[in-house]
Amino acid sequence: LLDGLPSGARFYRCAFQINPYDYIQRYNKTVEFRDEQSYNNAIVNACLESGIEIIAVTDHYRVKSGYSLVKKAREAGIFVFHGFEAVTKDGVHLLCLFDPSTEIQSLERILGDCGIHTDHEASPNGKYDVIEHLEEAQERHGAVCI
Repeated sequence: LLDGLPSGARFYRCAFQINPYDYIQRYNKTVEFRDEQSYNNAIVNACLESGIEIIAVTDHYRVKSGYSLVKKAREAGIFVFHGFEAVTKDGVHLLCLFDPSTEIQSLERILGDCGIHTDHEASPNGKYDVIEHLEEAQERHGAVCI
């Protein structure tokens, strides 16, 4: 019975801070991609070529901006955590990753709980300090923060 089971640890190559195309535009990053589709294709192809099996698409207190990249990566067989990058009121940056089945609408409500109600600022600070944010993320929202 146990002969068919793998022995030892299984390691995964991951990239947990992949920014969506909207982030690139917002911060005027110089890239060779003319549009979101070509950017998404390049990211997914680079992941596949590098053996990256798991990614997280994160943007500063935004979740909708990465949806097309999440979808494209999942279609390519990459396991994707959707989430966001939080900036606490004391200036600490955290990547907040959620169960992949979490709906975008639920993540938008979590952004509201963090004190983010618009996306007018490029990188706003949330209402929690780092300790409060970690506690809220884990206890109330089931997130993993790194």
